[in-house]
Amino acid sequence: MHRTTIKHTLVLAGIAAAAATFAGTTTAAASTTTAATTPTVYASHGAIYLKHAGHTTRLTTDDVSRQPTLSPDHTQIAYVHNDTIWVMHTDGTDQHQISDRTGTDPTWDPSGVRITYTATSCTGTPGTFRTGTDGTTPSEPLTPTACATQDAPLVGYITG
Repeated sequence: MHRTTIKHTLVLAGIAAAAATFAGTTTAAASTTTAATTPTVYASHGAIYLKHAGHTTRLTTDDVSRQPTLSPDHTQIAYVHNDTIWVMHTDGTDQHQISDRTGTDPTWDPSGVRITYTATSCTGTPGTFRTGTDGTTPSEPLTPTACATQDAPLVGYITG
């Protein structure tokens, strides 16, 4: 190879390496920024709180809530309120019950359209149920499989 060709190749390789390094740094910074702007939710002394951009806001007014979990798109929170599953917006509005029985451990599905939770099944043992987020969908038993075709006993809706 000619000496000039080698020199140009090395210079271009150096530019490509520098560009790759810069792109990696930019991506890392974007990831850090995204993580820093993602809200977090937590429960303390029966109340649900949202922490975002250095500010903490109490979202519930009573002291009977626990186990908050943020939706995949960070716009809603599922939580246990007085032993039933509830959902609200991250600003604390539109708090409503979605489970038709007592339950714990609400978990969002990846689409953010449904929530699974643990409740007593038709066998009297813990089971997994799934419901929608608007409060109008009856809970669907998922496990144990013996309960998939049976209705579980309902509980009354708790208001307030």
